[in-house]
Amino acid sequence: MHTAPMRLRHIEIFYHVYLEGSISGAARVLHVSQPSVSKTLRHAEDQLGFLLFDRIKGRLRPTPAADELFVEVHDIYSKMASFDRTARNIRGRTGGHIRLGVLPSLGFSVVPKFIAQMRALNRHLSFDVSTLHTDDFGPALVERRHDICLGFGYEEDSRIAQHHINNVDMVVLSRPGDLPGSGEQISINALHEREFIGLTDSGPAAALANSMMIENGIEPTGIVTAHTHYVAAALVRLGVGLAIVDMFTAQSSAADGLKISQIEEGMQLPFEAMYLRNNQQLALIEECIHALDALFGNGPINPAES
Repeated sequence: MHTAPMRLRHIEIFYHVYLEGSISGAARVLHVSQPSVSKTLRHAEDQLGFLLFDRIKGRLRPTPAADELFVEVHDIYSKMASFDRTARNIRGRTGGHIRLGVLPSLGFSVVPKFIAQMRALNRHLSFDVSTLHTDDFGPALVERRHDICLGFGYEEDSRIAQHHINNVDMVVLSRPGDLPGSGEQISINALHEREFIGLTDSGPAAALANSMMIENGIEPTGIVTAHTHYVAAALVRLGVGLAIVDMFTAQSSAADGLKISQIEEGMQLPFEAMYLRNNQQLALIEECIHALDALFGNGPINPAES
């Protein structure tokens, strides 16, 4: 038996017949005639070399093969719908478009201020924002899925430019009374044998905190390992333990009554913007960098005042 690949029209008809459960339902959704749907479905089955539906007393019942194929077709159809949405968005743009990737801890404090600033300068500029972990920055930029990534540094890569915006303090977050006698500053030693929420898989922040504790012989009692600073802050709020987080997260959490304590020994991370050196929107990216510098590049980071 001669077989051939399904065409997009076959996929569309099969998808809607399967979803609606009938020829008439598919025809109604697609705004075509029932004979047209029936003919195309038959042709699709001929091309495939097997039945997609059993015809039982005037009703269509999907075959096991159809059930299996629908999983694949649903994915294809979803991508086609996504393609159409993206095409519509591109047609509707009258200015530039920036795809922004940020650490989860920067999503609430940095991104809204930055986008508001850029939109004030250019009302036609549009953005797509997603959260990434540090290890995802390189692939996201090199594969051109993002134009700019904001985070606490990334390993050296000749293809990626890293613009230093500022240094961000790492601080201890606690509930009032959890660290008796502590003021605005505490020593890292205060964490020894205290119940602690770690950030083992959270990139440079976790690496810096762990390194300092090892160097000072500090062994907190690990209770939970969180993957983001905001999860760690939420656990502190509920009395699970103490946490070391970045100042952006700490300032956002201070409104919930949590206490921020600077670490006497000093613990800072570089706040950086990263982008591909040969990105075709370098002029627009430079405008974004200037806005980030203006918002966050002067003096100590204090998101509440930025």
